Amino acid sequence: MAEVDPSLSDTTPHTPTGDMAAGPAERFDPLVGTVLAERYAIVRRIGEGGMGAVYEARHAIIGKRVAVKVLLEKFLENQELVARLLQEARLASSIGHENIVDVTDYGTTSDGRAFVVMEFLDGEALAQLVMRDAPLPVERSLGILRQVCSALSAAHAKGIVHRDVKPENIYLVRRGDLDFVKVVDFGVSKAVHVREEGVDWQRLTRTGTVLGTPLYMSPEQARGGEDVDHRADIWSAGLMLYECLTGEVPFRASNYLGVISQVLTQETTPPSQLRPELSIPVAVDRVVMRALAKDRDKRYQHMADFEHDLERLLAGDSTVALRDVPSPSEAPAEHPLRWPLAALGVLALGAAIAVALVGRGPQAQAPGAPALPKPALPLARPAASPAAPPLPAPPALAPSMPERGRRVAKSRGARASGAAASAVPVERGKKSKADDAVAPSPYQSDE
Repeated sequence: MAEVDPSLSDTTPHTPTGDMAAGPAERFDPLVGTVLAERYAIVRRIGEGGMGAVYEARHAIIGKRVAVKVLLEKFLENQELVARLLQEARLASSIGHENIVDVTDYGTTSDGRAFVVMEFLDGEALAQLVMRDAPLPVERSLGILRQVCSALSAAHAKGIVHRDVKPENIYLVRRGDLDFVKVVDFGVSKAVHVREEGVDWQRLTRTGTVLGTPLYMSPEQARGGEDVDHRADIWSAGLMLYECLTGEVPFRASNYLGVISQVLTQETTPPSQLRPELSIPVAVDRVVMRALAKDRDKRYQHMADFEHDLERLLAGDSTVALRDVPSPSEAPAEHPLRWPLAALGVLALGAAIAVALVGRGPQAQAPGAPALPKPALPLARPAASPAAPPLPAPPALAPSMPERGRRVAKSRGARASGAAASAVPVERGKKSKADDAVAPSPYQSDE
């Protein structure tokens, strides 16, 4: 198993509380009372970690309170850690985000130790708050993590991956009744575009070294892979949200190897199942579990997306983290009424056609009547009348053949046959029966 980086530390600029301040303050420290770089008067020592110690100091000219992080003496000859401290100053100051601690200066002490100067944070680490008060209210947890995501999203936009996101590196500065987040300690951060930085920059992430804290380490970090990208920070932020909501982390073991094994193999229990008595909303569950997907391709792909869903949760949106556009394999089945509705449409169309045909008038012959010959059309088309009278009603059904014979014999004068009469041209200006929509029967008299 790869070694754990010795620079992992809790060296953050803050005001200590209770017994935490007594230990470092009681020890003699040669830097207390001195002035670094003729500008920073060291007041007291307020914290120490694996790589450096943090002091409260005041600017010798303007009196502003600042925090100074100084590399420990035992690492005086370790040029890699010196370069890492400089890297922290450079990366943090290059991001320029209100939720990232502001680094303002860099220098060396009289004995050659590197130091960085940053804003002093009057508050407490998220780790202290969680140990004391967790589980936190859902709204407060979401508000804290939304600011963390905002800060890390800005870092990622600059090509910077933090790689050690944990509650000890999240500081809360009270502003009224609200939590204001400051992300600190970019000492193990990595610039994604390493080719532009040269070989020395790449050596800061030594091969075989696991960078990060086991409890908050992503699976790809736990495997010691060298292709760790910004999605490792998404995992760590999701795990911090999990701890804020439940008061517990999902992976616990008695030793480092046990934690790593669980991170790689054990499924995460959703927060609402771990603490059902807290009534954690299902939508919050979905967001947390998406951030904690072991396959990083199934996590949020950008910290900004994670931040956006946290904002939606705070606004009361219960549809967060639902997939809006399903993949082809997840396409929904056809609507069960699709084909019945199509059949009804066809029937309605048929009914409309039938009504249109009936509206043209009765043209069917009486049952048993012989088919009538179709009269010939006139040779000359009559002139159109400016205001033609309405068309006459369709003729009645033709009478039977004996009755027709009697009516024809009684008619005055000789009448031409139906075919001959219909072939005679119609005088211009006179009404013709050919103008009717349906030609009258040639056997019908004028009576």
